[in-house]
Amino acid sequence: MLPFGVRPGNQFWSHGQPSPDPSNTGSDGSDKCIPDPGPQVFNPTLVDVLNVRHWLQWKVPHGLPEELIDMIVDAAEYWPSVEQKMQDQRIIHKDCDQVLLKTVPFCYDRNSLEQESNPAPLPHRGAHPCRKIVFNISSHDQGGGRLRENMYEYSWTWFDTEVIHGAHMRNMYADGIEQEILDNERGQVRKHYTEADALLLPRDNKLQVNGAHVSDMQHNRIVWDYRDDIQADSPEAFEIEKTQGRGRLTLDGHGVREMEIGDSIAIWARARFPGWSNHVYHASVRIYWAV
Repeated sequence: MLPFGVRPGNQFWSHGQPSPDPSNTGSDGSDKCIPDPGPQVFNPTLVDVLNVRHWLQWKVPHGLPEELIDMIVDAAEYWPSVEQKMQDQRIIHKDCDQVLLKTVPFCYDRNSLEQESNPAPLPHRGAHPCRKIVFNISSHDQGGGRLRENMYEYSWTWFDTEVIHGAHMRNMYADGIEQEILDNERGQVRKHYTEADALLLPRDNKLQVNGAHVSDMQHNRIVWDYRDDIQADSPEAFEIEKTQGRGRLTLDGHGVREMEIGDSIAIWARARFPGWSNHVYHASVRIYWAV
C-alpha cells in the first residue's frame, strides 16, 4: 500500500494555471480561466464494476472467491463513483456564507429519490462502503495586501464540509429542482459572528483555506481516502496544514470511513471581516464506493 500523498491523484495543492486555449475566458471576458486539474482519470461506472466482478467470479477458470475479488477490486481502486458540480460562479462576501453544492445522497440515484416513494439504494458492499472522496476547488480571495511567507496564515476565506445525515429522507429533489434543506444555504441573510461562534474563524476541521491576499486563481484537489491515517496532533498534520491549507482533523480518513448510506456532503464557502471575499470559479465532489 502506498503511503498518504504518494497514491495516484493525491495532489493536494497546485497553483492554478490558465487553460492553454486562448479563447477560454471567464464570463466577464477576462483571461481568468479555470485551471487544468491535470490528466483525466478513468472512472468506471457501476455497470463496469459489476461486469468485472462477474467476469472474475464466473468467467475465469474455476472462478475466484468473493473475498479475493474484493481484494483485487480495492487494490486496483476499481470503484464506481458519482460527481456533483457547482452550477455557477460565486462571490461570497463577509458573513454571507453559501452552500456551493450538495452531493446526491450516498449510494442513491437522484431520479429514484424524486420519482419513487421508497427507493432502494444502489448496489454496495458493507455498511460503510465509501472508499474515497475527491474535492476540486478553483478559487481565490480578494487579493491585495501584504503576502506572507505562510500564505495560509491569517486567511479569512475558506471552505468547510457539512455531512447531512439521512439526506435521502429529506425530499432533496422536487420537479427536477434541488431543494434547500439547510439553514441559509444561499447566504441571503448576513449573519453576525461573534468571538463565541465556532464559525468565526477557520477551524481544524476546515476543508481548505484560500491563500491570503492572492488574486491569482488557485486550484486545490483534496483527496480523502479510507486508508488515510495522519493524526491531527502529529508533526505531519501540522506541516500539511501550514503548507497546503488543509484542516488537521481531516487527515485521518474518518470522514470517509464514517460515511453512511443516504448521507450527503455540502460544501460551504465562507468569508470574514470587512473587505474579504471568496471568489469561487469551480467546485466539485466525486465520491467512490465499494461494490
